[in-house]
Amino acid sequence: MTFSSKLLLFGEHTVLQGSAALALPLPLFQGEWAWAETENAASLQRNLPAWCQYLTKQQAEGKLETKLDLPRFADELQAGLYFRSNIPDGYGTGSSGAVCAALYARYALPPIDQEDAARYPELKRILGQMESFFHGASSGTDPLIIYLDRPVLLSEDGKIESIPLPAWPQAASGWQFFLLDTGQSRSTSQWVNLFLERCKVSAYQEQVKTQLIPVTEEAIRLFQQAQWPELYGNWQQISALQQQLLEPMIPPAFKKLWEQGLEAGHYALKLCGAGGGGFLLGMGKTGFLPPNAIVLHES
Repeated sequence: MTFSSKLLLFGEHTVLQGSAALALPLPLFQGEWAWAETENAASLQRNLPAWCQYLTKQQAEGKLETKLDLPRFADELQAGLYFRSNIPDGYGTGSSGAVCAALYARYALPPIDQEDAARYPELKRILGQMESFFHGASSGTDPLIIYLDRPVLLSEDGKIESIPLPAWPQAASGWQFFLLDTGQSRSTSQWVNLFLERCKVSAYQEQVKTQLIPVTEEAIRLFQQAQWPELYGNWQQISALQQQLLEPMIPPAFKKLWEQGLEAGHYALKLCGAGGGGFLLGMGKTGFLPPNAIVLHES
């Protein structure tokens, strides 16, 4: 069983100020449990043994809302189990979320069913508790998206809704979505904290709430309806507002490319998650994408 990476399509940062956010699995990168010869396992397992010890302690202290078969996990690690993944670390695509989803699916007693929508908030909390080993604190959103393996609409009040989405537009449609690899990993917390600090200034928060949030929520609606030309105009607005309001999150080496896209009108870039590195997410006209664009062919 494979576990895809995840993509926060809309709602980066604004979800912290009350907007909706749309996240979905990204099959471009994946991970799965695999077996190695025991003499080679340690180098492949990385921090899995330490995570097993951490979870065992948390479970013994009653700090996990679920029961995990951790003795079995420890035995299988001894036998050479590891998580084989090509999900890049520090890119906001869910490298730790994937292994959390995989561990929960394999060892929860029993796991919450993916169709049990009423328990999604509980599942999100459980997965956040598990992922806290990697980040110190976790909302549980990344492993939730990956475990459910379906698009999810999130709101700040905690509502979690699984929704159908259209397929990505193909080249023949005249529009394409793409990623740009900035070549640098980043820490989500650094950029989230910067955004929250800026929002303490009332004028800045007002711009986020009256300008960036409405255009973000309109983008979610247009994407769901596959209205690609209309969405592109909306995407350009998000790009310009992020350039104004979230400029520190744009890696310096990509600021000129960002500006060129807005000026020429052939493509527009936005942050992919927290920003500061990782990927940038773009929408553009077929045949006019920037160099090294990784075209997204399907959701």
